[in-house]
Parts: sequence; C-alpha cells; structure tokens
Amino acid sequence: MHLQSQDIPLVARLYKRSFQNHFLGHMGYKFLELFISEFVKSDANFGYAAKYKNEVIGFILATTSDNPFREFYRDNFMMLVYLTISRFLKDSFIRRHITKRLGHVHVALKALFSFSVKDNNSGEKREVCLSQQPRLLALAVDRSYRGLGIANELTAEFCKEMKELGFKKVGLSALPWNQRAISFYIKDGWKKEGASEASISFSRLL
Repeated sequence: MHLQSQDIPLVARLYKRSFQNHFLGHMGYKFLELFISEFVKSDANFGYAAKYKNEVIGFILATTSDNPFREFYRDNFMMLVYLTISRFLKDSFIRRHITKRLGHVHVALKALFSFSVKDNNSGEKREVCLSQQPRLLALAVDRSYRGLGIANELTAEFCKEMKELGFKKVGLSALPWNQRAISFYIKDGWKKEGASEASISFSRLL
C-alpha cells in the first residue's frame, strides 16, 4: 500500500480531480508529479495508495517533518520557478490566489541556499524525530469508490505505521468549509483540537 514510483502519475491525476478548488490542483501535472515524488523518495514523507485494476483509487500524503519540502524546493528550484510562471500566465485561479502562497517563496529560497547535507544514499532509512508530530497532508478517494471504507483503510495504515515507528499521536488540518472531510475525520476517530478562519486542526491518539 506504500506509494511506489509507478503510482506517481496516477496519484497526480487523482489529486487534480479531487482538489480542483485548491491551489496545487491548478498547478498542472508536471508540478504535481514532482510534488508527489517527495512522498516516495523522502525518508520523512510517507505516501499510501489504494489501487484497483492498476488504477489508484485513493491516496494519503503525510509527513513526520516540520520542513517536509526542503529537498523538493532545493532540487527542483528552477523547474518550479518555470512551472509557477507558466501556470500564473495560463490560470486565473493561480493569479487570484498566488499572494497567499508567497510564504513558500521564502521557504524555497532558504532551502536553495541551505548547505545542509542531503539524504544519504546508503539505502537505509534515517531515524525519525519522535518529537515532531506526524501530519496527514492530503487524503483523497475517487468519487466512484467513495463510501466503501477506502479512506478508513488508508488512515488506518498511516496510523499503524506511525505507531510502529514510535509516535503516540498524529494530526491534520481541514478547511472550515469542507464539511464532508470534517465529518469523515470525526467519524474516523480524530478529535478537534483548535480552529481558526483558515483551518480546523484535528489529532488522533495511536
């Protein structure tokens, strides 16, 4: 159920369909494939996919890092600049909402000029930092397969692995207007921790 390299284009397509009203959903397939690849190759990020007949019908993207996209920005900086400018020129949604994403520019520049050592290539997993609470970043299930318990299986797999790694608690944030997602998380055992105009935070004990 772990996300594999061959799943990346399939997850990108499902991501675009599932998050049509989100910024990343408008960034195009190339951007999404680069983004999703971080949940395959990074030691700190985790991806899970539910598949049926060689199609990805659901996925989870999660992280155990407080800076999960440092390598993403650093390794793909020029391509990301090109893709962002291209989408800015083509997509009015991007133009309307890009000012809300300017904080990512600072993070990207900081990552670009960071001299920290890259992940080792020994093939061994690094020790995860247990002081950083794992976070579920994205969850989606194809419309044709909703109501079958796929989302519950994905969150159960995520929570199971995080518990095996030694974590005691996981978290996530949901948009206040996304009542479908909020209802699911409550039924799935997540507890509301806080709320603002921008998001509602949930946690789940393992």
